[in-house]
Formats: sequence, C-alpha cells, structure tokens
Amino acid sequence: MKAAGVDPITPAHATVLAHLDRETSLSVAELARRAGVTRQTMHRAVTQLLSEGLLTSAPGPGFPRSTLISLTDAGCRRRDIALGILHELEQVLGSQLGPAALAELRNSLTRAWPQ
Repeated sequence: MKAAGVDPITPAHATVLAHLDRETSLSVAELARRAGVTRQTMHRAVTQLLSEGLLTSAPGPGFPRSTLISLTDAGCRRRDIALGILHELEQVLGSQLGPAALAELRNSLTRAWPQ
C-alpha cells in the first residue's frame, strides 16, 4: 500500500472498510453487527478512521443520537487500493494452487471467518 502512496490498513480498519462503499452509510451498531464485533470495538476503529479522514459521520434519521458512518473520497481510495492488492494476491495464489485448491481455501476461510 505504501507503493500506492497510502498508509497500510490494520485488521481492525479492514473490518470497517469491508462493510462500506461509496453508496453505503451505516451506524456504528450496524457495522459492529455485520463485522461480528462489539460496538465498543467498532467504535474504536471508526474513531481512528474518522481522525485519519477516511470516514465521515453525519446525523442519521430517527433517533437524535443516531449517526451514520460513510467513506470519504480518501477512504474510498484506500479501500479500492486494498481490494486491488487482495485481488492480486488471490490471482497469485490461484496460479500457484490451482482453481480447485483456491476454492477450497476460500471456503475454509469463509467457514472460519464468516463475516
């Protein structure tokens, strides 16, 4: 990621970025539910990403304390770069393992970490 001119993301940050895209805004509670972590854990990761300028928060509809979290342009860029790197790694693994072994690996990882 440094070669692309952006800081690397941590596993905690990846859990946030994995559930947001350009069109999706979610509450911290919903992000936590989707990621399978506590709200406190998600809140820490969101707070870090907000301070880095990768996320923005805005009042949500309904409850007065409700806020929706969304990606900034910088957050979209960092997410897109990370997804590109993951795609490249998957291509390398696929060429070394073959399609059947890669599919088996993907299924095993999905069972271990379904989120």
